[in-house]
Amino acid sequence: MTYKLSSSEYITLREFGEGCGWHPKVIGYARNRMELFEKISQEDAVILANKLGATVEDFTLYDTEWTVSFEPLPDLKILFLLVADEEFGSEFYVYYNQDAVKYPAEDALIFSLAFITLFPHEAEFLWTNKRRRLGTQIIEKRDINQLLAILKNITPDVAKIVASNLGGEFKEIGGWSITFTPITTLPITYEVGKKTRILYDVDKAQWIPEVVYAFKWLYLNAVIRETRKLMGEPLPETSSCSL
Repeated sequence: MTYKLSSSEYITLREFGEGCGWHPKVIGYARNRMELFEKISQEDAVILANKLGATVEDFTLYDTEWTVSFEPLPDLKILFLLVADEEFGSEFYVYYNQDAVKYPAEDALIFSLAFITLFPHEAEFLWTNKRRRLGTQIIEKRDINQLLAILKNITPDVAKIVASNLGGEFKEIGGWSITFTPITTLPITYEVGKKTRILYDVDKAQWIPEVVYAFKWLYLNAVIRETRKLMGEPLPETSSCSL
């Protein structure tokens, strides 16, 4: 059974307040990859979703070819719909659940750009069994180490609550760590102990460096932002970025 997408449940970036001007950016970004998206069949979408930890949804909008959702953080669900139309051409739509407005609009945007970059890239590998290195810039590079140093101020007790609130996996071994899994094939761990560092599978990340960089930046932002809510520390604002 399929369900018509309801505007009472799902919104675009326009409804994020600060995201009004970014809605055309995310749609334009997807349209630039439309040739690849159009090649992804419903069967391909199921395979890719299972591999990446996404969900194939039953929502439709016009003649929907497939709908896939990612949920990188609790209450941040991103829907991607490919609508096929032989007469007027295919179109790509991006929607978010209503509760997603609790997050900064730019975080929703960057997560969207990362998944839009990743999905057709993984489809190419599915079709050809060959890897190519992505060179697409999603956000402007900045010094993550400055933000990473802030994590040293977070106690294990607070980190445990932060992990729970953000859907991460917490461990306390000689310090603490939180692991996020934006896609099932590439968990990312923030570790504070003898060293403060970010851990992930370098071999897998080498093919999608810009996507991994975006994920590292986004989850680091989220941890610091959530800590600020709990500790009331004068931690720096981290959600603004150059796109």
